[in-house]
Amino acid sequence: MNRKYRRQAAMLAAAFLLQGAISFGSVPIAWAVDLSKEEAAVRQAEDDLLMAQNNLILAQRALIAKQRQALAAYEGLPYPQSAVSPSTAAAVRQSTSGRKQALLPPAYHPIASEPVENTVDEERIVRQTAPVIRPVELPADENVVPQPLKPAILPSEKGVENPLKPAQVKMPKAVSQADIQKLIKDNEGRLAKEESDIYTTEAAVPFTFTGFSRRESVDAVLDALRTVNGRATFFVTEGEMRKDEAAVRDVLRDGQELALCIYPKPTESVADICADILRGKNLLKTKYGVDTELVKQFSGVVRKETQEAASATGNRLIGARVNAVQSRHKDYPSAEKILPEIFTKGILSATRGGIINLRMDWYTKPDLAAELFLYIKRKKIDNIAYNAFDDVSGVNPANDSAYALRSVGDILADKAHLWTYPVPTADYLPQLQRRPLITPNISHKAFLDALSKRYIGEPTVKEDRSIGFEAKDFEKLDLTGNVKTDEPVIFLTFDDWGYDNSINKLLYVLRKHNVPATFFILTHNMIYNPNLLRAIAMEGHDIGSHTNLHKPMSTENEKGKQVATESYEEYYQDVNTSYKRLETVLGDLQWQDGYPVLTKMLRPPTLGISEMGMRVILENGFEYIVNGHTSTEDYEAPDLETEIKRIRDGLYYRGKVRKGAIFVMHMTDEAKYTATALDIILTENEKKADGDPTKFRVGQLSQYLNGDYSQAKTKKQLREQRRKIKWWS
Repeated sequence: MNRKYRRQAAMLAAAFLLQGAISFGSVPIAWAVDLSKEEAAVRQAEDDLLMAQNNLILAQRALIAKQRQALAAYEGLPYPQSAVSPSTAAAVRQSTSGRKQALLPPAYHPIASEPVENTVDEERIVRQTAPVIRPVELPADENVVPQPLKPAILPSEKGVENPLKPAQVKMPKAVSQADIQKLIKDNEGRLAKEESDIYTTEAAVPFTFTGFSRRESVDAVLDALRTVNGRATFFVTEGEMRKDEAAVRDVLRDGQELALCIYPKPTESVADICADILRGKNLLKTKYGVDTELVKQFSGVVRKETQEAASATGNRLIGARVNAVQSRHKDYPSAEKILPEIFTKGILSATRGGIINLRMDWYTKPDLAAELFLYIKRKKIDNIAYNAFDDVSGVNPANDSAYALRSVGDILADKAHLWTYPVPTADYLPQLQRRPLITPNISHKAFLDALSKRYIGEPTVKEDRSIGFEAKDFEKLDLTGNVKTDEPVIFLTFDDWGYDNSINKLLYVLRKHNVPATFFILTHNMIYNPNLLRAIAMEGHDIGSHTNLHKPMSTENEKGKQVATESYEEYYQDVNTSYKRLETVLGDLQWQDGYPVLTKMLRPPTLGISEMGMRVILENGFEYIVNGHTSTEDYEAPDLETEIKRIRDGLYYRGKVRKGAIFVMHMTDEAKYTATALDIILTENEKKADGDPTKFRVGQLSQYLNGDYSQAKTKKQLREQRRKIKWWS
């Protein structure tokens, strides 16, 4: 062979070998042909060419064997292990080495109807999640308004399945087309709701995970869950059950929950999707021993056909309140970059029962899903717990303020905390029915007489902060802001609405000191987190209205004049809507003495009033309009010391407890010192002797303002008022 053709042969062999290395995953070798040693180069090229051809043959054989094995598994046929080539078996052993696996005790398995077979073990330890279950105490004896959660952008469907490809639906074994048609007929067209929240009062957040195609990503998520002692729900597709069996079994061995993930094609009918669900559930049960009623669509818009199929097959269709998987995040380098685009500035924390979904194999960085999960927990769940001075969550065993990480199935199994939202109107308590206290055409004098019995005023709200009232009208009203009582009792109230991170801290402090409070709820955004309101009530606190839109009856314009913000009709609709929304969450709850948890008390926004607004409230059947003695203005307190001083100033008068004093505070994140200030003051009060004149008791407002109570000035008060020397006149 002459020099020219030898050189061409060598170069051709090198190029072919390089292409083969790239195609079949072997490590490419850096080449350099030395033309001064032509014979050696040619021999080397010929040898390498033969090796590449041999590797190609082996790879083709292994591929054929895998395809046959997969086909046999799909059709439920036995396939001999000897059909897998030794090189393939070695590769499998190599990929699983280093993952020491411990076995899940059959008795502990949370969802399998049959125990999982014990096959592998060493040093990997499954830690049983000890769920933080706070027992529900059954009823005994203007700020910045949080913005609603915005829907996340689903990831691109590219690389998952081709949505334009015609559906190839295979019927599950032992199920005929007639069986499926009967299921559809019996279902009568009902649609399963895609559940983004689990309606529960349990202090827990459910996480769901999808995407098993990358083993290292699954491992990272499992390690992260083990680190924080959390339990989540992993939704697995039919294809992943077959292709990623080792990863799926690791999820089970770690004590995590498995459920079914489906990916219906746009061309699939209700019957087709029913077949998908039944076939996937059957495979999940026969292959992994898991019987589930939880179904999740992998991505994309959930069609009515999918909802109907889920209902017809008797399953729950699980969605997500926060879908952390967004297309633009695929190549993001860190969780710190992703989090602000998932939880926008107005979303301060996760919510009870609000499902958070992550896809493990979406990101270019293999462990980014695990990193994001831990970062969400640290920034949006850990901030819900109460931590102050010597009372730190996780350090003090008695501090139960932290939210647990639990699976969807675990939370659904905790029936004691589950409830139905909205509460069915048939379950509403008859005591909640409102009856007008005045008629629309009542005279001003008669209106004042009625109002004097129902209005607990505020010392600074007089004619200059109202519309329709004169100075002489306020002489008939009690503006002390105190409930009439001879007991050393005070009342704690909280206005507006917020996220779990602020409200849960208040709930913990109140629970810690075993004291009740009244929460005046702004209902405009409450509907996005009804679990939290239900939890407030179940912990023994009164609920009142703070209107729907938080529009004050009276406000000062640019000329310093008081003006109305709404018309009669608008304000009537506002306060009526607020009560109806509260009923949807609390309509079936009552104390053991028969009084409903939802009171007929309303606090005007900003405490400002108008004749029209007060008439509207009484015409709507609200029984009491409650301002208060001390507004701590905690939403702008500069530090903890200031907030403590403001509360103490309202507590005492001439060295004694100010009897019946109502404190106006807030439950928003802006009132960041309120929970700690109350903790300090209540702790200090508990240490005082019973005979101490500064020792107070915290009362429940509904036990005093019970419908028969009147706030009208007594004869003694009116007599003292007439005798009072008005030295300023």
